[in-house]
Amino acid sequence: MPLDIERFVRLRAVLYHLTATSNAARIRNTGLIHSTSTLYRSAGMAPSIRTRRAEGQWIEFGGERVHIRDQAPLHRGNITFREGWGFEDLVAHLNDHVFFWPGTTGGPISYGRRHFERYAGEEAVVLCLDTRAIFAANTDPGPRFCKYNSGSPRCTGGRGSPRGPDTFLDADCFPHRPSEVIEVTFPDVVRLDGCEIAERPVSDFVGG
Repeated sequence: MPLDIERFVRLRAVLYHLTATSNAARIRNTGLIHSTSTLYRSAGMAPSIRTRRAEGQWIEFGGERVHIRDQAPLHRGNITFREGWGFEDLVAHLNDHVFFWPGTTGGPISYGRRHFERYAGEEAVVLCLDTRAIFAANTDPGPRFCKYNSGSPRCTGGRGSPRGPDTFLDADCFPHRPSEVIEVTFPDVVRLDGCEIAERPVSDFVGG
């Protein structure tokens, strides 16, 4: 059965997006969150789309410096690839998307909190956005859903976490319950039209 969007919105009323503090003003001013692939192409760095980032990176975009987060937790040895896919394909696929952790008004799910904890020592903020408003502002294409922390694969029972073209699925194709959604993603760019953006420090979601 497809994912019940209404049930998901009621269960996960808030979407959380981690970004560098220096990126937040541009996002608020433009009302847009761009994927890494979009940023790379604009900066004339298209070949970098298929290369894993061991560290964070600064690039020029629209006359401003933009910080792109690292992909250090993305380990090739922890992945089982679908037929025809390789590591570079996955890196490019991840870079094509904008990522959110689903949650409630109290904070993101545990995966999101652990992710925030990893960057607690960096200059980063968390953007808190109403799920229903984001979905309404981004209907074409709409949201995609993932059952895994796509950028931090783990082996289970000696087997790598699966990755391939079905890593992110739209609601009609996602065969799991709303509570099983780990990530919400959008390809290319997220529009924040009419969405109130609450900004909170990473420390609000770490520890305790």
